[in-house]
Amino acid sequence: MKRWVIYSSFVLLACGTEPKEVTISSESKNTATAPAVADTPPDSGSRIPADNTTEMVTVTPVTPKPAGIYRAMLPYGEGKKILHTIAFYPTTYRLQEEYPGKPDSVVITQGTWAPSGGYIWLYRDQVAAGRYTWKGSTLQYYNPQLKKSTSMEKLVPAATNQVWQTKKKQGIALYGVGTEPFWSVEVDDSDSLVVNMPDWTSPLRSKITAADRSQDSVTYTASGDSLQLIVYPRFCSDGMSDFLYTQKLKLVYKGQAYKGCGEVFRPVR
Repeated sequence: MKRWVIYSSFVLLACGTEPKEVTISSESKNTATAPAVADTPPDSGSRIPADNTTEMVTVTPVTPKPAGIYRAMLPYGEGKKILHTIAFYPTTYRLQEEYPGKPDSVVITQGTWAPSGGYIWLYRDQVAAGRYTWKGSTLQYYNPQLKKSTSMEKLVPAATNQVWQTKKKQGIALYGVGTEPFWSVEVDDSDSLVVNMPDWTSPLRSKITAADRSQDSVTYTASGDSLQLIVYPRFCSDGMSDFLYTQKLKLVYKGQAYKGCGEVFRPVR
């Protein structure tokens, strides 16, 4: 009898009480906080089920930064158009608006730009002055009144041309060209005007004696020969290439005026 009692006690001790159920809880599978996971390695034989909950991460799309020069013909009023040209630099912009057929209607605006809310915003004196958006890789001007976007063409700056890059490396401060007839002008490293005309056998070189600045232009006057170069900070096309220049030029030589386009690489001393 004693042996039976002892044997029964061993059986009860071996069985013990019924194990409690292990439960892992998670309030929400879409929470930003990862649920607690047991430190047991996957191959340890643990019977605790693996938690396949994935952490939800919100990624804010990055608005591409514009760089270079863009142009579009925008509607204005009834049947009217504005030629809208803008150059984006790392943090600043230069905007030129003109009414076709009205040569004196050019308006230049400069300021800063910044991406925000999926748009590229223009600012002038810390006040929003316009905005743009992207459609794929195409920059578009957005009109908030019409709730309409207009695609813009990206232009090729003349300064990227190899000829112009070479002039810059040579220390040239300014270089410009004109047509009808073909002519060229530059301000060299000694701050002299160097002019070339198609029927000349050698260029004319004359020292700059004065630089008169106004609100919308700079006039360089050279000694002798009644030579002047007037530089306007306006976008310009030479009509012979796809390049766009950042300066409009007028060369005056012995009373004759020649129109052209150019680039300024450094300030004239």
